[in-house]
Amino acid sequence: MDDIDTSLPELSKLIEQRLALLRSLAESLECSSLALVRNDAEAIARGAAHQAELCRQWSRLEDELRREAGRRSAPPSAGASGNSPETEHSARLQAEWEELGARIRYLTRVHWSLLRHLQRSLAVLNRVVDSCAPTYTPDPGLLRPEVRLRAGE
Repeated sequence: MDDIDTSLPELSKLIEQRLALLRSLAESLECSSLALVRNDAEAIARGAAHQAELCRQWSRLEDELRREAGRRSAPPSAGASGNSPETEHSARLQAEWEELGARIRYLTRVHWSLLRHLQRSLAVLNRVVDSCAPTYTPDPGLLRPEVRLRAGE
């Protein structure tokens, strides 16, 4: 029983770290969405790197949570039911988890939509550039011989 009592605070701490990571991810997605709307390539790259780092941290934390949960082989005691502070704390954590999950799902859909829009815009721009290429590409016959030699070197 002592093993369970000592692991519960550690497990609670890991769960709170998980929620803090989710909060950071939601904030990062919001900033990245604004960067996408503004077409700020530097901010988009920073946001993507930050989100990748948060995902690495998430993965490590999930591994830690699995190990900690594996150490807790017995279920919590029956005396922990009712309106105990631990139960209320668990309920708050669960509510925040669900709220953050919904927020991240929404932000991910918005982010994906903005990325698709940018991809379509880039495709249109690429077609415009390709259609103008013959206009701005000089005819090799019109180039002076010394220019052709340098180009051929």
